[in-house]
Amino acid sequence: MAHPHVDMSQIMAPHPKRAVALAQMREALTERGYFYASNVDCLPQEYIQSVYAYAGQLHALPAQEKQRCARPKGTYSGADASVNELAYEVGSTASVRAFDYSRVRFPTSGHVFPEATCSETGQTFVELLDELYERQDQLAVSLMTAFEEMFALAPGTFSNCFSGAGQDMGTIRLLHYPAAASAEEAKRRQEASYGISPHTDFEAFTLMHQNAAGLQFLAPGGEEWLDAPVKSQEFVVIVGDVLERFTNGTLKATPHRVLQTPWERYSIIRFNAMTPETLIQPLPHFVSASKPAMYTPVTMQKHMDTTLSRLEQGLGSWEKGAPGRSLSASYVYDEP
Repeated sequence: MAHPHVDMSQIMAPHPKRAVALAQMREALTERGYFYASNVDCLPQEYIQSVYAYAGQLHALPAQEKQRCARPKGTYSGADASVNELAYEVGSTASVRAFDYSRVRFPTSGHVFPEATCSETGQTFVELLDELYERQDQLAVSLMTAFEEMFALAPGTFSNCFSGAGQDMGTIRLLHYPAAASAEEAKRRQEASYGISPHTDFEAFTLMHQNAAGLQFLAPGGEEWLDAPVKSQEFVVIVGDVLERFTNGTLKATPHRVLQTPWERYSIIRFNAMTPETLIQPLPHFVSASKPAMYTPVTMQKHMDTTLSRLEQGLGSWEKGAPGRSLSASYVYDEP
């Protein structure tokens, strides 16, 4: 199967084929829910490999150090620190382990971070991840602007809600998925246990990079999970809850999951959110007499807090079924 692709060199700088790239992006996101982004000059492959190398260092730290940095006082989660990933699908378990970083959600003044410096660059945890955040912001702002253009929205409709000064509620996750003992075990455990269980992301959109197979998507209206191939020089862009709500369902948040695999895998994830006070509701451009607003207004802060609170209460954010559906994207709020 051919996977949708957008050449970001035609988006991130003036280019005669920009209109073509915007049309490709719109078709990919409305019909498939994702695309592969190539030629992202601010995130070259050599740089991404150095991030993976540091992720490997972090996940190889002793359990005692991970426990010191574990949530809620830190940002680590993993079975080796007795802090498991939240169950997006009620009753499921996940093997993923994560070091998280966010300028807004996890301020440096109030959280404990690993002391290990990167063996390649000498940077601390905060220094390295803040540089990554800044580089990802370059791509994120270009994408926000492109989303405005592809729907003929006023400039700034999305990008003004996303501050390049570090005020958005975005998060980086350096994820590690330990290998299952065997292919047979991975298959046997798949019903109740995942690398990470099915869900949609709570933010506007997500940038993904993976170094091994296991990630799967569910296309809008689809019934079969699709394998996402590994493309070391490209990033995957998927839709989150916020863009679904802003576009009144024209874009659908992309369901995804990671399977248990007999091989180890790492991934680098960046959730791109809006500023905490941003009011998320269907934009007038997407509302008509024949298609009234289908989503209640909510701020970015409240959507994040409510979704995470429900997960912590064991209520989940994904309704299990064939194939199931997101509960967070369409959640009904009483007030913003």
